[in-house]
Amino acid sequence: MSALVTESSAVSTEWLTEVLHESGALPTERRVVAVDVSELDGGYIAHTVRLRLDYDRPVSTAPASLIAKFPANDELSRGLAQLGGLYTREVLFYQEFAATIRMRTPRCHLAELSGSGGFALVLEDVADAVVHDQDLPCPMDDALLVANELALLHAAHWNDPALADLPWLNHFSDERMRNWEDLLRVSWLEFTGWEVTRLEPELRDLGDRLCGNGLAGWAAGHRGPSCLTHADFHLTNLLFRTDAADQRHLVTVDWQMAAHAAPLIDVAYFLGRLAPRERQAVERRLVRAYHTALCAAGVTDYPWSDCWADYQRCTWYGLVSSMVALAGLAPELRNAGYAEKVVRFLWQIHDHDAGRFLPA
Repeated sequence: MSALVTESSAVSTEWLTEVLHESGALPTERRVVAVDVSELDGGYIAHTVRLRLDYDRPVSTAPASLIAKFPANDELSRGLAQLGGLYTREVLFYQEFAATIRMRTPRCHLAELSGSGGFALVLEDVADAVVHDQDLPCPMDDALLVANELALLHAAHWNDPALADLPWLNHFSDERMRNWEDLLRVSWLEFTGWEVTRLEPELRDLGDRLCGNGLAGWAAGHRGPSCLTHADFHLTNLLFRTDAADQRHLVTVDWQMAAHAAPLIDVAYFLGRLAPRERQAVERRLVRAYHTALCAAGVTDYPWSDCWADYQRCTWYGLVSSMVALAGLAPELRNAGYAEKVVRFLWQIHDHDAGRFLPA
């Protein structure tokens, strides 16, 4: 192939023709003759665009549009993403793992890294999908589909020892936790000083304990299973679609945080985004549905009691993740909406008495 394109302004019909020939999506005798590039709203860590394509002749099997991801245009966002290995992680997920899991992901036509820290992803455009508001309840049928899809993801690499040897994955290692502890102290101090932050005393105490010296002890205390996890599993990254046979499907995107971790971090993070009363009404049913699907997917050594206890322990992950993310958060996102998200995670921790999982 020709040189890797790592910015949307350099996308050409010739390059896209090569990409689609290589992926097998376009017959070798056909060509892309026109492309319309439009920017998509969303994350600030990467630059994401939709590509609408025209071909020299109609090709029923070729995509009418694609999604392409490149490094962020903003220098600070790009630097933070490169420092955190986010671009490398997502590219290598598609190269090494997407085909090994039964969870649906977009078809990947290209996933490549450049030697200068750039990257390009060219993915299926799930244009007919629905994305639910992450601050509102997820319809129960879709939430049950989420539980089933998470089980398929986790079962594929359940207790897989090879994951520990992949340095590009996120790992909850002692060294990583020590680094994160320093970050959490700074982020928690900043967060509690926001004018929009409203914390009950018991919630502030939980955050003080974790962000004081509790993180490493919490991570080290996990003695349960580990697997490949998404680690940023919220509704904005979940695309729901209904096919011609009226079957509902979920396509999961944005794998920049993929981790070798406790499986229940994904379940707890997803449920922790709900308002407390809404979460309380559905969480046991959904965790039970996840466990049932996990067993059906071939996991035989994980009793329900262990699964529920791990869910309770992993309620801390939402707070950990949001405090780590705060360090690189754009100023305009440091707002009441972000504060409400953190408060929801804290209520989840509180409701499950998860303080017992921190060092005394």
